[in-house]
Amino acid sequence: MLGYPCSVPNGTIRLLSRTHVIYHPTMKKPNFLVFILLAFTVTFTSCFEIREEVNMKADGSGEIVVVVNLSKSKGKLKQYMKMDKVENFRIPSEAEIESILLQAKNTLQTVQGISYVERKSDWSNFIFTITTRFENIDALNDAIATLSEQLKYVDMPTISPANFNYEAGIFDRLYEYESRPNEYYKLPPMQRHMLDVSQMVSIYRFEKKIIKYSHKKALVSPSGKAIMLKLPLSDLITGRGTLENSISFK
Repeated sequence: MLGYPCSVPNGTIRLLSRTHVIYHPTMKKPNFLVFILLAFTVTFTSCFEIREEVNMKADGSGEIVVVVNLSKSKGKLKQYMKMDKVENFRIPSEAEIESILLQAKNTLQTVQGISYVERKSDWSNFIFTITTRFENIDALNDAIATLSEQLKYVDMPTISPANFNYEAGIFDRLYEYESRPNEYYKLPPMQRHMLDVSQMVSIYRFEKKIIKYSHKKALVSPSGKAIMLKLPLSDLITGRGTLENSISFK
């Protein structure tokens, strides 16, 4: 691999307090993904992956699975979890993180149209998963917005715009958020590289075969019923890339 390795040496991560001001209350469409990715660079010293899977049925119901995979940082994270602070950044305890995940589950269960919520925490590998089923796309969008509202106390800004749409035989992944390239370029080179090699992965599965899609980097499975997109996290932060994709079926 050219450039910096995925894992970076001790002492290279600096606390960047400005990562906590990339959201402003007057912003119409706050980008939580950009917000949390920049915050990750404060403590994580290896590449990681965020995966979004949506399994859609023809009637508009389905299931979403969100996975945050920090397994490549598990060595460092295990060390951090034994400490109170890293360069003045307070490290949350396992109990605190589990409390947030439990609140996320309980919040999602209150949303109309959400029938099932499951959370999994793999502390050996630092892989965290939330799975929920939805009756329709509106329920899914409501669940995302409600969750962001309830988790404001952990610096999660409200996500108000719809993230998904499904009607007239077309599935849309919407992504109408402002980028934050200035914040990215303020990061030290090793942290920028970490975001360059870390990925956002979206996988969408359907009952019908895909005949058309708008994102040029997306790949359709051999069955024709699933589509995957992988993007460097830095592309989403800087605006070089987008998750937006419009998919139609036979």
